[in-house]
Amino acid sequence: MKILKWIMKALVAFVTIITLIVLFADELEHTYSKLTWTPPMEINGITIGMTRSDVVFKLGEPVKCGGDIKLEICVWIIDGAEHLFWFQDEVIKSMVIIGKEREWSSVIPFYNTTDMKALLGHEDLFGESKDFSERRYTYLKWGATFVFQNDVLTQYMVGEVRYRRPPSGGKYIVKGTIVCPGKECPFDDEGAVKEDFKDRDYTYFIK
Repeated sequence: MKILKWIMKALVAFVTIITLIVLFADELEHTYSKLTWTPPMEINGITIGMTRSDVVFKLGEPVKCGGDIKLEICVWIIDGAEHLFWFQDEVIKSMVIIGKEREWSSVIPFYNTTDMKALLGHEDLFGESKDFSERRYTYLKWGATFVFQNDVLTQYMVGEVRYRRPPSGGKYIVKGTIVCPGKECPFDDEGAVKEDFKDRDYTYFIK
């Protein structure tokens, strides 16, 4: 009789667990994603540190290139999205995807700032355009930057973190400290890095 009661209790507990899993499947999935997801360091088989010859070997010739010998930017179009790679001395220092949601849904699991912060938390570097339509969020832990236009993800950047100039002469915040606008803003009125700041980076503003 005691064994039968034990079996019945175990069965009830099992059914309860299964029911809870079914009812809260979405919440469990979101929690799991939050605990395990990190910004991708690889884009279509390309990673930081690869040489230009590696990229051409994997993706073919670029659509166009610009810049100079020391820092060259080349563009590839993959599945409708622009892929930009910054090469310094023929080695990738950073890379960017520019496109619409459907063009990178397999890479980034969110499309707005609310869902981004639910997964990644508060950003380290923040930029906002003067007309408030564009925002840029950088997470130094991964060297990852997300750009949103009217709260829709439009760009993903990963790699070496340089100054993230505020879009259209707007606001620039480093670790909660407003850098631009202000006397210490590293950018001039045209958006170029001032001479005094060319040998510095964002760490200059971190106390």
